Amino acid sequence: MKKGLLGGITLGVIIVVTILCAIICIERVPVGYEGVVYSMNGGATGETIGQGWHLVAPTKKIKLFTIGNEQMVLTKDKREGSKGDDSFRVSTSDDATIAISFQMSYRFNSENLVDTYKKFKGMNGEDIVERRVKAVMKSKVSEVTTDYSLMDIYSGNRSEINNKITEYLDKEFGESYGMEVLDASIIDVHPDKQLRQTINNRVEALQKKQQAQAEQETAKVEAQTALIKAQNEAEIAITKAKAEAEANKVKAASITPELIQMKEAEARYKHGWITVQGADTTVVKDK
Repeated sequence: MKKGLLGGITLGVIIVVTILCAIICIERVPVGYEGVVYSMNGGATGETIGQGWHLVAPTKKIKLFTIGNEQMVLTKDKREGSKGDDSFRVSTSDDATIAISFQMSYRFNSENLVDTYKKFKGMNGEDIVERRVKAVMKSKVSEVTTDYSLMDIYSGNRSEINNKITEYLDKEFGESYGMEVLDASIIDVHPDKQLRQTINNRVEALQKKQQAQAEQETAKVEAQTALIKAQNEAEIAITKAKAEAEANKVKAASITPELIQMKEAEARYKHGWITVQGADTTVVKDK
């Protein structure tokens, strides 16, 4: 009886210990993440595990890295991912600075997770983003915006600037942090009162310049039209004069002595002879 009770207790303890070990050793990798397995006494094992539930030895743990699309949002107002006023200032090619709201979609390259883990001495993906990426990202964005003027960033071709930022950050962060930058965008700009006045002055000057250029173009077109009209009229007059001269030439060539004699004979036959006699200009008509 005692042996049976002792055996039952022992079996129960074994089951409880087994269950506890299973609970302790089970690790869950969320959807969109991958885990780097590391040993508590030996560092990274070189092994990674995908999403789902995994049984991991008690002496091993995992560090999570996102391999799905994550979004970093740094805005002036509170939005998803932005805790408050996270806007930051960037420089421009005309020596101005302007505050921007910014967002970036990214993920870690799954092929480099172990190297990334080793490089940052055990930091997980979230720590790398919060403590390393954010610290340098503002200056990296500014390195791109310095190629563009204040007006380009405020109201120009924003899509071109965003494409350049995306390409640059993808290259820089890929080499430094093992990340892929899928999209990086300036989503809003926040000029202060003085800068807004500067922008308004530049907009007004640009509008005047565009109006002057339009007026100059109109005057140029009108002058070209008048010139073409004058050239056409001159060509018409020349053509008309040439035609008249040619007609006169043909007409003159057609008046021969024979034609003159014939016309004279026709006139004499019709009207007779007309002669002038004496100084008193008496006209005598002979039939």
